[in-house]
Amino acid sequence: MVDATVDLVSRCGSHVGMTEIAQAAGVSRKAVYENFGSRDQVLLQTTVNLLRAELSLKSATTHSEGDILERLAHTVADHMIGYKDYYAAVLSGPGGYLAGNALVVQLAAACRQLRSEQHQPSASNLQERFMIHGLLGVLTEALVEHDSADLHAVVTRLYHEMVASHRHS
Repeated sequence: MVDATVDLVSRCGSHVGMTEIAQAAGVSRKAVYENFGSRDQVLLQTTVNLLRAELSLKSATTHSEGDILERLAHTVADHMIGYKDYYAAVLSGPGGYLAGNALVVQLAAACRQLRSEQHQPSASNLQERFMIHGLLGVLTEALVEHDSADLHAVVTRLYHEMVASHRHS
């Protein structure tokens, strides 16, 4: 179901209906409704499952430079590049808030886990969620507005500007 939904949304956008989702997954429309309830829930669960299955948090720990959140941001950029059409459609379309918020919850938990594993102090949960929401917003904007956007350059620029701003405050 995840693969079929990712493929369908990548090709057709997030406005796809339950009938198209069911056909792409090779199941009945009734089965989709019974398991998910709505199209937004299909997109939400697909996004969460895709992130869990594909995002390698270990790669966020292989780089020794930079804050954990910055390294995680580059890992997320890699992941979003691999599924750019899907993320551009789902995060900017109907139900995008739900999917985006689910990503924030998952990434904030991953950030806390990485900080704990590396014995680094944690930022407040609210602060990390704020940073991740902002990061996803900027990355989504780059995906939607600039088809060939370099998401790693966006992350690097964002962090350089944040550091410079923090020094001046």
